[in-house]
Amino acid sequence: MPDQTLADPVQDNAAPAPPQGQEEARRVERLPGVHLDVKIGGPLIMHFPALGKKYEGTVVGLEPFTYLIVQARLPQDVLAHLAGGTAGMVVQHVVSGVVFGFRTDLLNRIANPAPLLFLSFPDSVNRIVLRKNERLQVALPGTLNGKYGEQKVMIMDLTSTGCQLTAKVDLKTPLRTAQVGDRLVLQCEMGCSLPLMSPIELRRVTPEKALLHIGAQFVDMSPEATEQLAGYIGGLQQFLNH
Repeated sequence: MPDQTLADPVQDNAAPAPPQGQEEARRVERLPGVHLDVKIGGPLIMHFPALGKKYEGTVVGLEPFTYLIVQARLPQDVLAHLAGGTAGMVVQHVVSGVVFGFRTDLLNRIANPAPLLFLSFPDSVNRIVLRKNERLQVALPGTLNGKYGEQKVMIMDLTSTGCQLTAKVDLKTPLRTAQVGDRLVLQCEMGCSLPLMSPIELRRVTPEKALLHIGAQFVDMSPEATEQLAGYIGGLQQFLNH
């Protein structure tokens, strides 16, 4: 089945107005390409609708308003598809909690000293500002580490500022004595080998039979972790049409 996790962020016609209550969540703006913000060293997702495939690269340079330089390895069949000039690609790039989506074409590529792609600078972009309190339901296994040892948890929902966790506990589980205000470290995989590790502060602790429900806030997150989380949430929002 073709990968659908990265929705095409650019449409030929104006998109219909989102249902009431969703417009604020997405805050989609169609803007001239000059508004594109680029983070050197940041990830860039390339989606090929005709092939049903997507690949990740890293932005390593640009000539403003002319081209972007992306380091990425693409299979030969994808390169041949691009060289044929029959279709371009759709790109997603996240900068400081803002998702930029646009269409682009391959201008040139080199293999040495590194596999580099030269992509055309877009004429227009869709800019999606992620709403900080947008709560998304997930099911991500992870671990909590700290003064209660290591405890397996399941992340039940996620925002850019916090999460809800559930852990199995019994009378011998140290985490059973967790208190509001405790600081622990959360680790999980958000998919596609995208790790998240961040300190959290417990804001709510609710026991229920053999389960412990925890509301937590992310604290002291690194810039890298913040970007990764924003990109993951942005991809989910597009996939779920939030």
